[in-house]
Amino acid sequence: MADFEIKHEYYIVRTVPGKEDKFLDFLEKYLSKKENHGVYSFIRPENVKGYVFVETDGLNKVVDVLRNVPNNRGVIRTPLKFEDIEKYLEREAEQINISERDLVEIIAGPFKGDKAKVIRLVPGKDEVVIEPLNVPVPIPITLSIDDIRVVNNEDKKNE
Repeated sequence: MADFEIKHEYYIVRTVPGKEDKFLDFLEKYLSKKENHGVYSFIRPENVKGYVFVETDGLNKVVDVLRNVPNNRGVIRTPLKFEDIEKYLEREAEQINISERDLVEIIAGPFKGDKAKVIRLVPGKDEVVIEPLNVPVPIPITLSIDDIRVVNNEDKKNE
């Protein structure tokens, strides 16, 4: 019995920025109809615009598959090591300490730049209910934790 290792190579495919999802949707449909195409996976990191990583048997296989795919801008012909791609696969979780009565600044959306007070945390989601401070009638607003920044933590005040 012969022991052999199948060697996969990784390449960068350039796409039209903002069209990565359409590119991958078309490619998925196209590859489902074709056999022995030699392409194993595509990786689309959220924080990289205009590029998709591909795992394949070789450069020729990728070039053949991508020949008539819309939003394709070509393949960068230098193979990558998996270690170069690995950092895009794992997203580090940030520890955000927010509690009720914290003073926050809204950093995204129509209330950007306003200060607000946290009324409650939405359990099971990364959302908080806040009340803007500079409005005559406080209205509760639900925002993502990513859209706010803690300015003054109530827990630190009490220590």
